[in-house]
Amino acid sequence: MFGLMRTTSRFESENFFFSRFHRQGSTLCEFWLRFESAMDKQQNETRRLNHESNSSLPITVSEWFIKDDAADLFTRAIFYKLQDEIVSSCLNMQIKKMSEEIDGVTYLEIRDVKVNDKIFKVSVSYDHVVCACNKFVMCGIVCRHTFCGFKQIGVVKFPRSMVLNSWMKIAESGISSVTFADSEDHLKMQKVAVKVSHIWFDFRKVVNKAGTDLDKLDHVHGVVRQLSTDMDVGDGSGVVMSKAEFMVSVLGQQPTE
Repeated sequence: MFGLMRTTSRFESENFFFSRFHRQGSTLCEFWLRFESAMDKQQNETRRLNHESNSSLPITVSEWFIKDDAADLFTRAIFYKLQDEIVSSCLNMQIKKMSEEIDGVTYLEIRDVKVNDKIFKVSVSYDHVVCACNKFVMCGIVCRHTFCGFKQIGVVKFPRSMVLNSWMKIAESGISSVTFADSEDHLKMQKVAVKVSHIWFDFRKVVNKAGTDLDKLDHVHGVVRQLSTDMDVGDGSGVVMSKAEFMVSVLGQQPTE
């Protein structure tokens, strides 16, 4: 729920999950064994969902090319949420006004019949979108108004600036500790976060292609180790990433307060 869920709500969610495994009065040994069982359940569910996402294709109901790119990027659950928005963008949106392209940006006014014919203003380009509904800002999910704008200008690949690491198949791979000297350069931080997502995604694809072939895996490992040696310059110019910077790299959004 991104920034909408309160800390107490997260605690209540955790308490509900663990309450199915624990009971009051358990000894320390019983508590530990039940905690291990709870973790095993979560890990098994994660492995099942990862296998489902990586070994099969989701059921699609649209012929729009962007859904293929979304299926490669996102987990199965998030893909189906996005697919609902894609379908809605085709069935429930009406373009009321559309400007000529100005500096790569097209401005639209879109009527949403699902929200009492409310008009939403959208500015869309091939690599970024700003929509008045702010669904992406609040939930990290690209809205139907955005997809409607994408379709009007002919976008066929998902803009990486609109992809949060949290929803990607490679989210569990972790976040790079890449740092840079000017910690106040938030625009640069966002570009770095997008680039890191691209690197993780491409690396995951290479490993998947290698599969269980030990020779191919050894080759990949050798290339990675050589890259690590090449990057190990030891100039000491980097700085430690702050908590705020780390959250930006994870969520792809800069806090306003």
